[in-house]
Order: sequence, then C-alpha cells, then structure tokens
Amino acid sequence: MESPSQKSLLETWGNREYIERWTARNEWQRPIRDMQLIAVDLMVPHAPEAPIRILDLAAGYGALTAALLKDRPHATAVCLDVSEEMIKMGRESMAHFGQRVEFVQGSLEDPGWLKCVSGTFDAAVSARALHHFSANQRRRILYREIYQILGPGGCFINADNMRASTDSLKTRYREACQRLMGGYVQEKTGGQKTLEEVQAATTAPSHSRHDNGFLDQELVWLRETGFDEVDCFWKFATYAVYGGFRPAG
Repeated sequence: MESPSQKSLLETWGNREYIERWTARNEWQRPIRDMQLIAVDLMVPHAPEAPIRILDLAAGYGALTAALLKDRPHATAVCLDVSEEMIKMGRESMAHFGQRVEFVQGSLEDPGWLKCVSGTFDAAVSARALHHFSANQRRRILYREIYQILGPGGCFINADNMRASTDSLKTRYREACQRLMGGYVQEKTGGQKTLEEVQAATTAPSHSRHDNGFLDQELVWLRETGFDEVDCFWKFATYAVYGGFRPAG
C-alpha cells in the first residue's frame, strides 16, 4: 500500500502532465527564475573553463544544471532527484550534453541520499527545492551532509524561496513581484494578456507543503556547519540566492 507521501509524489512530480502544467505555470516567473540561475552560476568560484564536478540537489529535469553546463564547457554534473519521471525528462532534454551529465534517483529526506552519489564535488547547487525539507530541521542537517562531500574550496549555492519577516513585508513583496511579472507578461504577449489571465490559464494543483525558511536562520546554520564567507548573494522580495564555501585548507 502506498504511503500518503508516495501517493502525492506519483500525482505530482511523478506525473508528466502535472510537471508540464507546473512548468507552464512558472513561465510567468521567468524574470526572477532567470536571475536566480545567473546568480548561482556567477557565484560558483571556479573559472568557466575549469573541469569542475557539480552536484545538483533535487534537480528535477535539470534546468539549473543545463544553465551551468552551457556556461562551463568542461564541467560535468550529477543531477539527483526523487522523481523517476523528472529524471526521464531530464535525460531526454539534456541528451546533447552526453556523458557530461548523469541523473541518479534518490531522496533528500534522510542521509541515505549520500549513497546515491560517489566522490567529492567542487560545487553543490539547488534551485527552489530545499524549502520542502524542513521537518525536524532536516534542511539544517542537510547542510552538514552537503559539506561532507565538497572538496576543499568547494561551494554550496542555493536559489530558493524565503519567508518574509513580517506579514506587512510579505504583502509588499507580493505586490512588487506582481508588478515585475505583470510587466513581463505584457511584454511577452504584446499587451494582449494580463498576469491574472495567464495565471488563471495555467493553474496547477498544489504539491507538497512549502515551509520556507527565514534567510537569517539559514545563514546561521551554514556558518555552524563550517562554511566560510556565508552570505546572501542575490535577493528580490522572497526569492534569494545564498550559500557559502568550504575552506581550502
């Protein structure tokens, strides 16, 4: 018998139709998503021509990895995700990278995911995924696990959704995002559609619970783990790119 979490996975991230609807729904967030991807790439400290090894956590079909490998022609990547369907889609869409990218199946819910990957990495990255891992301070523990498999001088860079510190600030952030994304929709459609119309046409059922963290707390946890030069590298409203670096010594 399937557990509630297994059933939810099959209905959402295990279902191609759902994934495609979710992707379409997020298209109107492209101005923010693109900036997050760019910030992650720019904060990986290794030169673009360096033959680094990247680990993409909860990678989905590999959108972040695709951006990194495109900008880093000698880099290779391992994309880890729990969804078999996401992995299948990733292998299809990223086939042109050949052996530079590997997809493996594993869940970040417990330390067992470490057995799914081997060796050390120069960079561990993630995009809009780790906010799901909050039960029993799971994300705090996950930072420690990531630190273990980074080589000296390696980095962890996370693009994610954060929690506003007050309800009034949350409202201000939502209004700012609506203005930004509304302008993007107007430009893309030649003024033919509004953001509200696009959102209504691309609805997707809710997936697993979001439990966004407070940015200040996430940075404290990274410092506790041993990461150096921990900071928020980019932020707009409740969207941020943050991380740190494993000391080279």
